[in-house]
Amino acid sequence: MAEIEGKLYKVYTKKYKPGSRLWTQGLENEWLLGYLLLFPIFVILVGLIGYPFISTIIFSFQNKLIGVKESEWVGLDNYRYLLHNPIFLKTVVNSFVYTILGVGIKCLLGLTTATVLNQPIRFRNFFRTLLFAPWAIPAVMTALNFRWIYDDMNGVLNLMLVRYLGRKEFIYFLSDPKIVMFSVVAVVVWQGTPFYSMNFLAGMQAVPMELYEAAEIDGASAIQKFFYITIPSIRHVIAITVLLSTIWTANEVQFVYILTNGGPDYATQIFPNLALELFQGQHLLGRAVAVTLIFFPLFLVAIAFLTRKMLRQTEL
Repeated sequence: MAEIEGKLYKVYTKKYKPGSRLWTQGLENEWLLGYLLLFPIFVILVGLIGYPFISTIIFSFQNKLIGVKESEWVGLDNYRYLLHNPIFLKTVVNSFVYTILGVGIKCLLGLTTATVLNQPIRFRNFFRTLLFAPWAIPAVMTALNFRWIYDDMNGVLNLMLVRYLGRKEFIYFLSDPKIVMFSVVAVVVWQGTPFYSMNFLAGMQAVPMELYEAAEIDGASAIQKFFYITIPSIRHVIAITVLLSTIWTANEVQFVYILTNGGPDYATQIFPNLALELFQGQHLLGRAVAVTLIFFPLFLVAIAFLTRKMLRQTEL
């Protein structure tokens, strides 16, 4: 027996040297093993997100031009130029109007359609499929279709108004500065409302039926049940949906770019389209980047609030 134990000891001491023993002990430490497993992901995140983001911030403080290697550090000149530029100030107003109108109408329509589709109506599955269809259509295709619908002379909307509703003059949906913003927002609402309906409907289906039954026993009306049971029960869903949609709506460029390209007379110019114009049309990379970053702190606050809300909901 002693002879066998001696052989095993020799094999063990030969195979596991002091250095490898320390390495094995390190892997047995859970927090160290966790950091080692996360290290490749950390490197990927720094390479794909951290480096481009920091480079973007640095470009905003330079007079960087497309195709020119050399550039000078100009500090806050790009931001000062934008804040004193009337086109940029008009863009700020347009961006807020575009985002608030688009998100507000989508939220109201989403609540309405989700409430209707949550009721036991006939052909409910068919109406749900029909309602969600616009969200599945590519945004570029949606914008091109509406550009044809809105056409001043040959658009289907103007032809219907003249032929069937007796209107004598065409409506210039995309060339009248007074209504062009509403025309663009209508397209944004048409394409984005299904996202709200889908999220709100999922939230409503998770509300316990016992709450509605108890409310009916107490004599609550349909409106009271909606405002005192449905809305409080899905408030987290509403908050997350609205915040996500606000970020997406404020950053999307395809509808404005295809429908109006910011015109007429900058009536629909918004941040992403202005940045694209400075980048492609004038090759001013530093100034274009400054346009996208000037209100980044607002989005950062929204993202922090959204993350906190989602984590709190997960803990519950």
